[in-house]
Amino acid sequence: MHRFQADNLFHIPKMMCDRCVAALTSALHAIDEVARAEADLMARTVRVVSRHYESALLRTLHEAGLHAEPVLKPLG
Repeated sequence: MHRFQADNLFHIPKMMCDRCVAALTSALHAIDEVARAEADLMARTVRVVSRHYESALLRTLHEAGLHAEPVLKPLG
């Protein structure tokens, strides 16, 4: 687990409604009670701020049935 919070961006192709957002938020809160998730349903992306590594967040989302992929951020 990170000591500091990190900002992660994930693409979830099948995220289409508020129930999906509620499910992912619940799954993330199970491993990090203070995690913040901001979803963009149109882009089907979610920005997650958490103390956990990206790999742990991805595993958690996959286990919740949300097949997330990291969105690479441009350098610089």
